Amino acid sequence: MSKPMHCKESQLAKSSKKIDVVSKLPQMSLGNIAVAKVFSISMLVVAIVVIGVLFFQVMANFFVPLFLAALLVVIFRPSHEWICGKVNARRRLAAALTTSLILLLVLLPAGLIVFIAAAQGKDFALRLRSGGIAASLERIRTGLALDMPASDSFRQLDEDFAALASPLANASDAKRIKEADDIVQYIQSEVVPSTPTDDEFIKLTDALKLLAERSQAWSGLDTSDDSLARERARREYETQFAQAVEAKANWTVAILGNSFTSRLKILVNPSVSEIQALMEGTQDFLQPRVLPLTQLAGQFIFQSIVGAIILATSLYFFFADGNSIVQTLMRLSPLDDEYERRLLLEFDQISRAVVLASVLSALAQGLLAAIAFYFAGLPLIILLFIATSFMGLVPFLGAASVWVPCAIYLAAVEHRMGAAIGLAIFGLTIISTVDNVIKVYVLQGRSQLHPLLALMSVLGGLQVFGPIGILVGPMVVVFLQALLEILNHELAGKATENVTTT
Repeated sequence: MSKPMHCKESQLAKSSKKIDVVSKLPQMSLGNIAVAKVFSISMLVVAIVVIGVLFFQVMANFFVPLFLAALLVVIFRPSHEWICGKVNARRRLAAALTTSLILLLVLLPAGLIVFIAAAQGKDFALRLRSGGIAASLERIRTGLALDMPASDSFRQLDEDFAALASPLANASDAKRIKEADDIVQYIQSEVVPSTPTDDEFIKLTDALKLLAERSQAWSGLDTSDDSLARERARREYETQFAQAVEAKANWTVAILGNSFTSRLKILVNPSVSEIQALMEGTQDFLQPRVLPLTQLAGQFIFQSIVGAIILATSLYFFFADGNSIVQTLMRLSPLDDEYERRLLLEFDQISRAVVLASVLSALAQGLLAAIAFYFAGLPLIILLFIATSFMGLVPFLGAASVWVPCAIYLAAVEHRMGAAIGLAIFGLTIISTVDNVIKVYVLQGRSQLHPLLALMSVLGGLQVFGPIGILVGPMVVVFLQALLEILNHELAGKATENVTTT
């Protein structure tokens, strides 16, 4: 009996070993399948990233028109729904009508206004280059009693004294001193002969004569002379130079007024060459940053035309196939459908809260400012309207950065104090406060960005995206805030589930 039992036990042991081997085989194959699956998914992710980068490079030039189209779709969605109801829900026809409405009421007038503003800006620049800025400075100096005769001579005298402060101990110093003395003689005798500055004039000329003697004594010594003698000559020159500087300052104050007034007069009395250099430097700085007016004009016009076509086409298809486009994006996105719907809702709300409120308030400020500029008799109304509307989008600066200089121009250049005061009062009470009313009405209790964060988002958006960044920047910040809130809500929900489970 024992032998059969032993055989059975050995057979059971062998069969159990076979079962162990067989049970291991599927696990090994499953492991290989898992590794292959991970490798396949990894390669798929890499391919998606590579193709995504290429896709971004291809579509990057169309970001601005696509973004503007999405914003216009959100803003004009109520109008599209009303039109869709009037045409018996024919989506294609409603999309075409809404797109045509936007082109006629928004894009066409905006393009016309920009074109007129560019033409006015070109004429203004030509006027400045042809002497307009010099005439304006002349009127300002006359109105503020800052006229200064022989401003070039005073500037040259300053340059001579600046050079004499670091002498070379040679003949060039004596030449500089002689030139300074000639300038002083010219100003005293030809420019301001009626000014009672005889005492200060005599002191200055005597100081320059002594300075010439000290310079000659110092330059007459060479390296073979005693070092103490050379050091004593240098100190005597420096002492006399300090006395000459003091005498020059007293003489200048006697002619031009106190030290601050004399410096201000020299500052606001630039020479013709300095004005020309300033204009050329300003043009060199602004031209590549504002509009490519020379060799890039054709490229800019071509890009503008292509962008307008993309914008109009995108508007039509967003209105006509918006729901199917959204459903396709949600199906392809790995995010949860609930998050995607919340992000779409956030985009809709952000577009209305940030963009619509900001744009409407800026346009209202620009329109009110243009009316005030018209009644104040200012030229370039369309250009000032564009500038005021644009600056109305920038926090802290706002429309005041345009109407305040205009009020100063009316008072200082054109000497129309009534118009200047009226523009200042209207700007302070109406133009710069209307944005608060519009934003409160449009936002209707929605939270706004902190002013500091809003300013940084606008400036950062301008730097990264260009002019459109003034709208994209705040939207990026608010959209990031929405994503963080979704993440915090998800983490809080997971934490609550873990606590409930435990």
